[in-house]
Amino acid sequence: MANGTYRRISSADLLMAVAGGAEELSHADGWPDGVNTLLAGLGKVTGVSRVWIFQKIELTDEYVLQDYVFEWAAAPRHVQIGMPMFSMFRSFRDNPEYETLVQSRLRGEVQAVMVNQLPEGTWLHGNLARQKILSMLTLPIMVDGEWWGVLGFDDCEREYSWSETEMALLRTAAGLIAGAIARNRLSARVRQFHILQGLTDSATWALDWRRGRLWFAGNLAGRWDIPEEGRYFSMLGALRMVHPQDRRGLLQELRFGLGNGATRLRRDVRVRAKDGSFIWVELIGELTLDGEGRPVELSGIAVDIRHRKRTEHKLQREAVTDALTGAANRRTFMREIQDLFDQAMTSNDPLSLLLMDLDHFKGINDTWGHQVGDAMLHQFATFCRESLREGDVLARIGGEEFAVLLPGTDSASAAAVGERIREAVGHAPVQHGDQNIPMTVSLGAATVPESLPGSPLIKNASELFVWADKALYAAKRQGRNRLVRATMDLKED
Repeated sequence: MANGTYRRISSADLLMAVAGGAEELSHADGWPDGVNTLLAGLGKVTGVSRVWIFQKIELTDEYVLQDYVFEWAAAPRHVQIGMPMFSMFRSFRDNPEYETLVQSRLRGEVQAVMVNQLPEGTWLHGNLARQKILSMLTLPIMVDGEWWGVLGFDDCEREYSWSETEMALLRTAAGLIAGAIARNRLSARVRQFHILQGLTDSATWALDWRRGRLWFAGNLAGRWDIPEEGRYFSMLGALRMVHPQDRRGLLQELRFGLGNGATRLRRDVRVRAKDGSFIWVELIGELTLDGEGRPVELSGIAVDIRHRKRTEHKLQREAVTDALTGAANRRTFMREIQDLFDQAMTSNDPLSLLLMDLDHFKGINDTWGHQVGDAMLHQFATFCRESLREGDVLARIGGEEFAVLLPGTDSASAAAVGERIREAVGHAPVQHGDQNIPMTVSLGAATVPESLPGSPLIKNASELFVWADKALYAAKRQGRNRLVRATMDLKED
């Protein structure tokens, strides 16, 4: 039957249906109940067989994954929601006809078709005919400039030709649904942020990408060095709040990362507080794009992560230091000796190594117990640090064996450092109750480059360690509690 025999849809009634749906969708609980109300109103006014919404779940180069999420049907025979064929269904894009439809929906274009006007044998003709659809109108739902889903009108009774006015009003309905989705997303984010605020110190922020203006609000922002909470200020002013060491990296990510494919920001920076100190915060943001893919706004949250940073610093320190003495561990020492040796070879400056072993430590540990042994190790490390300069490296490389790297220190100066340590140790026994437990140390020293007569020619970091170790064992053989320098006449142990 020709569409001219059917009564046209009343524009006034259609406008009233759209207005009624808008009122429902504007309420706090407008999603999803307001959508059902809107679809029912539109279905009754338009006289179609069903009104439906497909949600795009995933879009890849190979397929579109969609789900049938809302439906109003004029009669039970028109119900399709819940059918397996429309539940989380994939449509593959290798079909040129379907790919054309996908591109049209990505552009936000309305599609109105009557099946009898479609060429037989085409994909769309067969698809609609199998569903007994005579005419169909589809309107993409665009949220934040992206294709979210489709609002569709199926007529299984009429070959209806939609007018421009009708399509304009129904496009408004699709826009109302998009607005409800956006508000629901925002409401969810607000709820999530309130939960986050209850668990952490945090602030909201937004950057107007085009104008370069920034806005902060929240508990954490109140402690930052800004004139007043919630104030807009320039990007340059905001960057001045960031620690100089973090400023360049943040600026580079904003300039060259976001807007060039990336849309999410996640970065740790230090922000100046009102007392002049710096607070570690994690900036988490998402870039909003306009319909042409241009950046509009970067917004997100800033979370106080000082506790996390303290934990990270503690873990990093534990990874490179000995927990008992605070000295560098053996792994760190091996890296440092190689680095400092390479620097000494490049600059031709001396590098000295002291290897030190607490005398009779095993016997003391067995006699007095591990508590006394631990106290002895800790006290010895303290004496060493008091004799060293900034830049010298103290390491515990074994149970009671320690090493000191002395960059820029010749053989005579290194021996003087070692003697200061030895004398300090000898004059300060470990206290255990009313007992004084004496402590002494043996030391071996090696230097590169060495100018003393009879000194070994050391060519690499491993040889520096070997010659210091030979000197240490010579000190033990000679009676302990002494320092021996590496010379060619040292006997092998």
